Amino acid sequence: MSTSSTPSRSYNYVILYLMPERLIERSKILELQWNNIKTLIPCLLKSLYTGSIELRLHELDKVFTGIVKIKDVPESNILGKVASLWYYLTRVFHQSMGPRLGGFAEELITYLVGSGGKYKVIGRNMTLGKALRELVNVGVERRNMIDFIFRGNDSLALVELRMSEHTGGRTGQQSLLDKIDYILGVLEEERVRLRQRLIDKGIRELSLSIVILFSESHELLTKENVDRGRLTSLISYIMDERHVGGSLKKLSEGNRYRMCDGATITFERVKRELFDIDNRKVCIKESSSDFRVWLKILLGDEFFNEYARSNLSDILARHGDIIADDIWLFYTLLINELKVARQFGYTHVRRVYEDLKLSNIFGYFYNNVYNNTELPLESYIQQLNRWIEGCANTVIKVYREKGQQLRLLETNDLIANFEYLKQVCICVLALHLTLIRERNLEFRECRWE
Repeated sequence: MSTSSTPSRSYNYVILYLMPERLIERSKILELQWNNIKTLIPCLLKSLYTGSIELRLHELDKVFTGIVKIKDVPESNILGKVASLWYYLTRVFHQSMGPRLGGFAEELITYLVGSGGKYKVIGRNMTLGKALRELVNVGVERRNMIDFIFRGNDSLALVELRMSEHTGGRTGQQSLLDKIDYILGVLEEERVRLRQRLIDKGIRELSLSIVILFSESHELLTKENVDRGRLTSLISYIMDERHVGGSLKKLSEGNRYRMCDGATITFERVKRELFDIDNRKVCIKESSSDFRVWLKILLGDEFFNEYARSNLSDILARHGDIIADDIWLFYTLLINELKVARQFGYTHVRRVYEDLKLSNIFGYFYNNVYNNTELPLESYIQQLNRWIEGCANTVIKVYREKGQQLRLLETNDLIANFEYLKQVCICVLALHLTLIRERNLEFRECRWE
């Protein structure tokens, strides 16, 4: 890299690991992100410092991947030297991300629905037995988990949510419908009398919603891109007499339930309305009380519009400027830095950290930015990014004075190298915060699980 300072394209980094808790707590979105990644980032940072990662691979894993053969490859075989680290990092990282992403998605939906003003979230990942005890004081042992329970003014929604339209075949479909079957079955059962108990609680409408958010290609699901074959399979399973179809038939014959327009409930009518790609909703009512039950299949934005009163793109537009960069930045930087460590014996992050750790630029950051309680979130992000750019220029100056070359990437593109140096500076600041300011030499918060 040139030893003169280099302008970079403007990209404002939002790094939660470098943000005081007081600022994180002011933004619910940031708080949700941080709560689900705060034990992961120290693991990535530790490897950026050491240039390695503790491998935990059994022999069959090593044989299957061929890693068993590259244990003693020559130093010139850089990819061979780094292959096992890359493989294990990718594997353990994605294993760790699954439950973190799931937790974040559930907490985000809870926040969005609650802040939408139409519904309150009164249950999340709650057993059906507990839900009935808390809602209507009915003691039944049902361990099936309900994803979400929303309460409106005079309505209740039980929501089964799937991130992908791949619902897991027959086993997944059965799990999806077991709760709906049971609820329909106890509406008029003498031991439970769910309908009357809900009415006594001021609830006049019950929605049983199946929500599918994304397609197999990870796009927001719509009626245009939904897999018609999978949707048909799900609806056919719903209409089976052993499932919802049978429950609706029983309600119609024994308890005077009708379609909400007053028509008789028929198999053909219910099936036609569920198969209507523009609708996918069925409404029935109990004639004497006008208590209504909805069965809905909601795709993508239909869910957000119905329960959060806004579509996903509008929600993301409102919060896009405060979405954190921690995960992609530390993870992707680590992939490259592991290769660097195998070539040179240390990461660029470690090298720059050792050269700067006694510099007064860190004291400036803590005194004027990190500890400045008067800075609002937006100003903090601006000040952090100014410090990052200043750090990069300081590094260039240090190496110029030492007469040493700092080559970070396998390209001569000055802008690309300067941007990478800024990212290195982010990690260097994170290391200084951890190792020197907090004296946390063991990265104690690291948890892959």
